[in-house]
Amino acid sequence: MSSLRIPLRIPGYELRAWTAQDAAAFQKYADNLEIWRNMRDEFPYPCNQLDAERWIAQALNRTDGLYLAIGNGQEAVGAISLHIHDDIRRYSGVLSYGVGQPFWGQGIATAAIASISDYALTELNLVRIYAKVFSTNRASVRVLEKNGFEQEGYFRKGVYKQGQFLDQVLYAKVI
Repeated sequence: MSSLRIPLRIPGYELRAWTAQDAAAFQKYADNLEIWRNMRDEFPYPCNQLDAERWIAQALNRTDGLYLAIGNGQEAVGAISLHIHDDIRRYSGVLSYGVGQPFWGQGIATAAIASISDYALTELNLVRIYAKVFSTNRASVRVLEKNGFEQEGYFRKGVYKQGQFLDQVLYAKVI
C-alpha cells in the first residue's frame, strides 16, 4: 500500500504512505509532552531523530493494516493508523491518530478519521472500527463523535500513565 493516497476533505491535505524523508517532521511534532500525554508509553518521548526514523521504519514494514502520514504537501503533520485484526476479528480494526500541536483545532484529525473510516468500511470491507481514548482527552472524544463513532464502553482506571490511573473510553463505528 506504499502508493496509497487518500485525499482529505481539507484542500491540500491527504493520507499517504510514510517516507524516510518524513523523519524530521515526525521528530519536530512528536517531541512534545502534550502529544505524549495522550499516547501509549511506547510512543517516543522525548523524541529524537533516531526515534523518528525507527517509528517510520516500523510503519513502513507493517503488513497488518494502514499506517499512514497525514501530509499537507510540504511535510507530515500527523499520523493515523488502522490495525486490522485477524482470525475471528478480521472485519475489525483499531484506530490510532495524532496531529502536531500547531495543527490542532483545524479539523485535520476529524477529516483524517472520516477518510480512513470511509476507505476501510468500503474498500477494505471492514464492519467495525474502534478507538480507545483517555477520558481526559476531550478533543479526541469530539473528533470520534463527529465521525459517527459511538461510546460502547468505559474502563475505569483502564490505563496507567505518568504515575496515575486514568479512565479509558471505547468508541466504535459499526456498519
